[in-house]
Amino acid sequence: MNTIKDYIDSLFLGITETSQTKQLKEDLLASAEDRYEDLKKQGKSENEAIGNVISEFGSIDELVEEMNIKQEFIDDKGFELDGITLDESIRFFNIRRKGATFIGLGVMTIMIGAAAFFTSMGVSGGTYGTGFGLLFFFLGAAMGVPLFIIAGTSMGNSTRKLDDRFIPTQVKTEAKKRKEDFQRSFVFCMVAGVVLCILSVIPVVLFSLVDPTVGNELFGVGCMFLLASLGVFFFIFGGVIMGSFSKILEQTYFISVEGELGPKAKAERDGQKPSWFQTLEKIYWPIIVAVFLCQGFFLGNWGTNWIIFPIGGIAFGILENIFSKNE
Repeated sequence: MNTIKDYIDSLFLGITETSQTKQLKEDLLASAEDRYEDLKKQGKSENEAIGNVISEFGSIDELVEEMNIKQEFIDDKGFELDGITLDESIRFFNIRRKGATFIGLGVMTIMIGAAAFFTSMGVSGGTYGTGFGLLFFFLGAAMGVPLFIIAGTSMGNSTRKLDDRFIPTQVKTEAKKRKEDFQRSFVFCMVAGVVLCILSVIPVVLFSLVDPTVGNELFGVGCMFLLASLGVFFFIFGGVIMGSFSKILEQTYFISVEGELGPKAKAERDGQKPSWFQTLEKIYWPIIVAVFLCQGFFLGNWGTNWIIFPIGGIAFGILENIFSKNE
């Protein structure tokens, strides 16, 4: 245990000792001791347990920055900053994973209904084919839409509970670990999604070449929707789960909806930009629109005038990257 204590002491070399840093050091040591004992109970040797504990330490700069943020908030508001707990973050990840599954299955079910519609039209044709096809399509929609509602409600409730709350280093460490563990699955999801979407074109081409009748072409389209539905499921499943980790790792205060920042998140983002740039943000796009309208009405330049919007967007992005303070 002396090795761990010495390591923690070395992390604080060059940092001014205050009551806050002293408390932080004590908390880290207590947490490290608990982790050490837990690893020993799992059958790890002393050297293995010490090595694992030390390797799990995050950057001391991040911990000190977190401590300073909390202290500044206490000095300013008179009460402690409301941070997201580790248990809350784990619940958030679990809900996002379940939501990713439901959304993926919802889209997949609707696309399978569409596949059944085209297949039925191709096999039977006529009134019966159309009737059964529509039945399958609406059944797919009837099963898929409730999955969207369930996923959206549960994910929305979980993010609203965390909105504008501070994200501690401990939570970020958990998100980083889960992201690294999921990385291989994410790559598989993306590769499988791309391969399945590419392969989905083959049935359309194949059935058109073998027997270019309307029925065969529709059957090929049905097979295309079926394969594509699997690909889309992988895209949604991997993307939503990976996005949940990024949402925690890339923010200081949790942002439930990007376009609706809470007071703390807004203050942080505004603090990263010069005051003149914050003013420019408010008037930039109204000016662009005014220039567009003036050129159109007074110069009659409606044909190529629209190009001001993509150019304006690129220019604004460049200015934002140059003048915004990077973390």
